[in-house]
Amino acid sequence: MNEKIEYKVLARKYRPQTFADLIGQETLVQILTNAIITNRIANAYLLTGVRGVGKTTTARLIAMSLNCENKKDDSCEPCGTCDSCKSIRSDHNLDVIEMDAASKTGVDDVREIIDNVKYKPVNCKFKIFIIDEVHMLSKSAFNALLKTLEEPPEHVKFIFATTEVKKIPVTILSRCQRFDLKRVESRDLIEHLKKISQLEKVKIDEDAVSLLVRAGDGSVRDSLSLLDQAIINTDTKVSAETVARMLGLADRGKIYDLLGHIAKGQASESLDLFRNLYNSGADILMIFEELLNVIHSITQIKISPDIKNDISIPELERVKGSEFATQLTMNSLSVMWQVLFKGFQELQNGFHLFQHGEMIIVRLIFINNNPQPEEPNKKSFQKKIDQPKLEISDNLVKKKIDLEGTTSNIKSTAKKEPIITTAIQISNFRQFVDYFYMKREALLHAQLYNSVKLISFKEGEVIINTSAIRDPHFNRNVAKFISKWTGRIWQIHSSDSNVGSSLSEEDVVNQQNEIKVMKNHPEIKKILEALPGLSIHSITDITDTVDETIDETNSEKQKEI
Repeated sequence: MNEKIEYKVLARKYRPQTFADLIGQETLVQILTNAIITNRIANAYLLTGVRGVGKTTTARLIAMSLNCENKKDDSCEPCGTCDSCKSIRSDHNLDVIEMDAASKTGVDDVREIIDNVKYKPVNCKFKIFIIDEVHMLSKSAFNALLKTLEEPPEHVKFIFATTEVKKIPVTILSRCQRFDLKRVESRDLIEHLKKISQLEKVKIDEDAVSLLVRAGDGSVRDSLSLLDQAIINTDTKVSAETVARMLGLADRGKIYDLLGHIAKGQASESLDLFRNLYNSGADILMIFEELLNVIHSITQIKISPDIKNDISIPELERVKGSEFATQLTMNSLSVMWQVLFKGFQELQNGFHLFQHGEMIIVRLIFINNNPQPEEPNKKSFQKKIDQPKLEISDNLVKKKIDLEGTTSNIKSTAKKEPIITTAIQISNFRQFVDYFYMKREALLHAQLYNSVKLISFKEGEVIINTSAIRDPHFNRNVAKFISKWTGRIWQIHSSDSNVGSSLSEEDVVNQQNEIKVMKNHPEIKKILEALPGLSIHSITDITDTVDETIDETNSEKQKEI
């Protein structure tokens, strides 16, 4: 009976056996080649990068190259046939010790390494310690390793690999030569997957390869794992539809159709298509993630039209993306991105995902500047009043106020002349603050009067120092009220500048000046001389204390001491 051959996943089966096989790491290979050929080998190497780009593989190649028995002097490539290379490849070389720091994090594990350092290699030239996920070591373990790492014996080399270099102490980083393995570019990954598909005698569509590469996100191992899964899911040919179903992706063509309905303001069609995508098995989060990817792709094509000729992008996306790039404005794309991104964050922490998804689509339709289901004549309405196209900003309240302020002054007339809205004029900051007192917004008035320092003021825009205000919505509330009262948009900005002063501080200074003038008044001077120890504390306009119902014509302004 024939024994079955053990199956190896593609990521292990096609693991690089030489430096030349490494994908997308030309700079790293060049530096290591020069270092090994010239025998300028560091005490320790640190390999960083995202998962699946070849950190552990590179560490093993370095170990094979340093200990290879038949390596040529003018090359860094290990022969792969000597006893040292074979034993390292099969993970049973006594002089190449590989440790997983994720499972051995303590100082006792590091002490075992330190104790082994003093012993010379058994069969090879160097004793090499490969520590994977080195950032998982404890602080005490790192400290125990410091002295040995700085001055190891000549026969000892350290190779560290990590995905999170920021968690490694600076004292360790300063003792290592660091190499950053970059994400593998899409073009290189596409060629690599095609090559492996040919070796495995599997037919695969171009669009299917592109979907796998995008899902792999620059990781060779992830891309190969997905290819392995795609091959298992089909018997004859790997198609884009197979990969989309496997990844839980919605049909990208239907995603573009959904975006088209949203852009046209077709609420019913959009919700029907969204429901069909959901019923066909597409994940809600995946649908909105795909919408985000589509918006990003269209924006890229709009900014750089040459991208539509990139063969690494599926043909459907290039054609559809080019069409939408000519139809949608950059403002519309930005608004859609903001709403989708915020909605996607909400979905990640939500419960009723389907209902939430529908409401996000409705929100997208009604916030867009295109004709909306309940307002088909919105654009012609805006042109009729000769108002500029409303821009969506982060503060959606401003848009609402602008609409209220303009539409409230529109008269039903067929004239084409622009209608001028009558807005209340405010010429200075004190008048601005007094308006809050007149409208009985006592808290905001007190804060504006006592705690806010004026930096600059002009009609429609105020810059203030609000460092003494704890309310994060203070500026928004002030802008909302003053815009509503005056009939025009006001922008309230915060500044860290301290050149200004509050109204209360100004009034104190002004009153001190008035007191100095008052002291020199002949009659007041006589009173102060006749009553030693008497001083002027404050000056108040007596009309401020009179009831507002009293006719001002019957009251006379007096000064009291």
